[in-house]
Amino acid sequence: MDTPEEDIDESSLADEAVGPELPSVEVLESRPTLEDLDPRIRTGSTPGSVERNFDQYRLGPGDGIFVSVQRFPDLSFQATLDQQGNVILPIEGAVSLEGLTLNEAENRIRAVYNQYVVLSEVRSVGLANALQGVPYQVSEVELNRRIVPNYQALRANDPRNYRVPDVTLTLTAQRGVEVIMLGEIERPGLYPLEAPRVTAALLAAGGARSTADLREIRIQRRLPDNSVIEKTVDLYTPVRDGLPFPEERLENGDIVIISRLDPAQTQDYDVNFVTRSTLAQPEILVRVINYPRGSVGGQRLPNGSTFVDALVGNAARGGNGIGIPLNQANLSSVALIRFDPEQGEAVVTKLNAKEAIHGDPTQNPPLRDNDVIVVGRNFINRITFAIDTITQPFQDILSFVLFFDGIFDRDIF
Repeated sequence: MDTPEEDIDESSLADEAVGPELPSVEVLESRPTLEDLDPRIRTGSTPGSVERNFDQYRLGPGDGIFVSVQRFPDLSFQATLDQQGNVILPIEGAVSLEGLTLNEAENRIRAVYNQYVVLSEVRSVGLANALQGVPYQVSEVELNRRIVPNYQALRANDPRNYRVPDVTLTLTAQRGVEVIMLGEIERPGLYPLEAPRVTAALLAAGGARSTADLREIRIQRRLPDNSVIEKTVDLYTPVRDGLPFPEERLENGDIVIISRLDPAQTQDYDVNFVTRSTLAQPEILVRVINYPRGSVGGQRLPNGSTFVDALVGNAARGGNGIGIPLNQANLSSVALIRFDPEQGEAVVTKLNAKEAIHGDPTQNPPLRDNDVIVVGRNFINRITFAIDTITQPFQDILSFVLFFDGIFDRDIF
C-alpha cells in the first residue's frame, strides 16, 4: 500500500539541515558608527569626556606604535602617526589617534575593526560543512538570509559574540616635543627636546639660577578641550638624598615654570648645595672693579665658586683670579655687592679678604650670578655713596647690571 506523500515545509527543512543552532550571519542595512560598536569611543571630545589624569600620555604626530590583534595577525601593524595624527589601519585606511591616550587608541582601533570582522567561530561556518550528514536531498534545501533593519537588533545580542578579541597598543617611539621654559632659569624660551623629561628641559635652558626653588617646578598642560591642568615636580629632594629623578614625561606644548625661592622658606633648602649640582647653571658671571689696577671687567666662574675663588683663582675649579696686586690693595675691606630682588636694591657686604684667604668661612661666602666685587677702600666708600645717594632703587636685576656695566662710561667717580 502506497504511503501518502507528506507535504514538506521547506523552511523547516532548511532549519533542520543546518543541525544545531548557529549564529546567523547578518547583513547590516547601514554601516554602524564607532559609537555604536563601542560606547567608550567618542568621535568628538567634549569637556566631560576628556581624561584629566596628568600622567596619561596622549598620542601625537611622530609617535610610533605597534598594534597586536589576537587571533588576527593580518590586522596587526606598526605605524608612525603622520602630521595630521593619523595611522593607516588594514581594511579601514586612515584613522586619527591624535590626542588619545593609549587605552583610548586601543578602543578606537577595536571599534573600527568591529565594523568589518566577525569572530572566526562564525566566519568558519560554511554551507558545505553545515549540510554534511543531512538526510535530505540538497536540492530541497533553501538558504535564507535575514536583513536587520537597524543595528539595535544586533546590539541586543551579546556584543561579545561580535567583537574582535583583545587589541594591544604599545608605544614604540615617543615623538620629540617642544616645551616653553619660564621662571628662574638661565635662558627662558622655547626648547625642542628629544628626551622629554623635566631634567632634560632644565639643562637645555641653561640650568637653574641660584634664586630657583627646585622643590616647586610647575608643569602646565593644555588638554584637547582647552582646559589646563598643572602638576608640581620636586627635583631638590632627589638631588639631596641621591634618589632617582621623577620620570615625568613632558608633552608637546607643555609650559615648565621654575619657581622663585621664597626667602622665608629656606630653612630646609640648601642654596649652596643646589648651585654645585648638575641642575644649576654651569657658570656665573662676577663683575670686578679692581681699583689698585684701575680696571673693571667680568669674570666667569664655575657655579658654586666662593669669594676666595674669585680673588686668588682656583685651578681645580677652572678659575684664574682677578689679579689683585696684594701689595697695593687694601684687603681688609673688600666689598661684595649683590642685588636683592625682595628689597629691589643693592646690598653691600664688606669682607676681610685676608681672613677669607686664611680659611675664615664667615668671610668667604658663595658667589652668585651677577655679583659685583669692589677692591680698594676709597673706591668702596665712593661707590657706596653713589648707590645710596645718586641712583634710584633698582627695578630689577637688569638695571643693577647696567649700572655697573656703565660705571666708568658715566665717569661719576
